[in-house]
Amino acid sequence: MSLFRVKNFLLVAAMGVFAVGCSSTPTSDDAEVVSSATSTQTTTGASTAVVPAGSTVTAKPVAVTQVDETVAKEDEIAALFASLQGLRVHFDFDRSELKTEFAEVIKKHARYLELNPQARLTIEGHCDERGTREYNLALGERRGNAVKDALVAEGVNPNRLNVISFGKDMPLVELSNNEAWSKNRRAEFVY
Repeated sequence: MSLFRVKNFLLVAAMGVFAVGCSSTPTSDDAEVVSSATSTQTTTGASTAVVPAGSTVTAKPVAVTQVDETVAKEDEIAALFASLQGLRVHFDFDRSELKTEFAEVIKKHARYLELNPQARLTIEGHCDERGTREYNLALGERRGNAVKDALVAEGVNPNRLNVISFGKDMPLVELSNNEAWSKNRRAEFVY
């Protein structure tokens, strides 16, 4: 076999491998490879490809596309996680119903959990200092469960969510006034 035929054989074999592993619908980003002037059949391992004379074989750079998608997903996860830092859900006095103004916070957390299937979330329920310790522990748990229910309604698997109540034991602000109390009535998100 001449050197020219060996080169042609290897070129056709490489095109056959790309043709077998690639999509049949070309896109504008695909690279085009034109086959030789004669029809050739090649066998590489368990794959066989036939390239007709004058045909065009398109090869999609699969590995590069997958890497780009992975990097884009990781960037989105990191940006979303950064935007979640410090976001809390606040509640009215003696209430555990979610306010509509916090719907976007819930959706952001649900999106993060969707993009990051290994993540688990602990929802901490907190209260202000008024009321008994036992009452505030129960209220904090209701607040945490309200957030959990909203996340489940957004499609999050409940097995990935944990609720804990701290009642009035971990205030965000150590003052005794209306402003401090409104900041202490909250749910925190801990990943």
